[in-house]
Amino acid sequence: MRQLGKGHSVMFFAPGEVDRRIRSLIPNGMASGGRVRVLDVVRWAMHETCGDIGYHLPFWALQGLDHRNRFAAYQGYRSGRDLGVLRNTWLQSESQTLEEMYWTASRESRKIYADINSIPSLRERIELLGVMKAVNTRMAEEQEREVNHEVDPGSDIGRPKFRPAKHIIQGDIRAFIGTGNLPVSSIYISSLFVPVNMSDALDLTDEWSPSPLATADFTTTNSNSDGMGLTEYIRPVNWILSSGSGKDSIVVVISPHEVNELLPIIRKSSHVRLHIYAPRVTPYMRSFSDLEFYTISAPTAESWSPPAHVITELNLFAGQLYFDNKSEYDRVCALLALSMAHREAKQVEMDGFVLPAYRTGKNSPFAKSQIPVLKKLMHLRRKGMDYHRTHMGQILNGKPLSDEAMWDLLT
Repeated sequence: MRQLGKGHSVMFFAPGEVDRRIRSLIPNGMASGGRVRVLDVVRWAMHETCGDIGYHLPFWALQGLDHRNRFAAYQGYRSGRDLGVLRNTWLQSESQTLEEMYWTASRESRKIYADINSIPSLRERIELLGVMKAVNTRMAEEQEREVNHEVDPGSDIGRPKFRPAKHIIQGDIRAFIGTGNLPVSSIYISSLFVPVNMSDALDLTDEWSPSPLATADFTTTNSNSDGMGLTEYIRPVNWILSSGSGKDSIVVVISPHEVNELLPIIRKSSHVRLHIYAPRVTPYMRSFSDLEFYTISAPTAESWSPPAHVITELNLFAGQLYFDNKSEYDRVCALLALSMAHREAKQVEMDGFVLPAYRTGKNSPFAKSQIPVLKKLMHLRRKGMDYHRTHMGQILNGKPLSDEAMWDLLT
């Protein structure tokens, strides 16, 4: 780009997530359909560069502190020729105990920050860049090493050999499309959380709400009799039928096969709406939670928004990793009876679950922790990919969202 001149032009290509990030940095906001200028792209690039510099500055400062200490030890060795001075300073432990890593983390962070501030050149650069927070960089390095996945060439996943289930479109779903009402006592349309309830992780019954629903063709993926439980063959959530409005809304998740076969009668129906959906798995991915991204409905159909509790449970089952706003975060914490929703609870389980006797906030239908089964569900959704640094990963590990993540939700 340095040699661009007359007769040259530049065209920028970016995925949707980067586009939304660029637009979020434009002063005074901008409509999603507006034009992104070159200035906006350059602003975003500079913002990302500054963020990266701010993140790595503590590591740079720690290297400067180590250099100062090593050089001071070298000066001491030159004056006294004592190898012990070099050995005590230059040799560092390659491992730390759990107590050294976690129990004394905050104290060590303050000590490191104080040592860095004692060096004028480092202190001036840190103050210039506005990084005033104490960071235990050694602990951060250990955490980064933990997330570096090593390839195991000898591992072989022995999956059970099941025959895929045959697609069967029952008359119940056709009746729902034609009338907008569920057949009485239907055995082919049941709660979306049937696989969770059938999981052997916990002894659950009907604690999840009866809505959203799912068809038998969506839930059953293989010919095994236990195929409706939480297995690696669990189907992703992409197509949703809805009818009614407000508290009377009915939301049914259907399979791609059902969409393909029933699309002609769905287009003609004046009672149901077909929505496309996908869980939000990256910070800047567009949210589909409002079910308004793409909808097939009758031309005279009124605008509709799903009930909040339906969206909360739909996102949990689909494996959504990031919250759209603080209200959604609060609803999930309250539903799962986590300590973040019961801040004055006198007793909290190891996974953050608060027993009914100790709850101080909004009530939850669960008497037992749902964290283990949700972790299993999330692991199956992510196919082994790490998700612990996401919003959902933090609360499933009993941790409240960080200040930075909470600020993003509020803005």
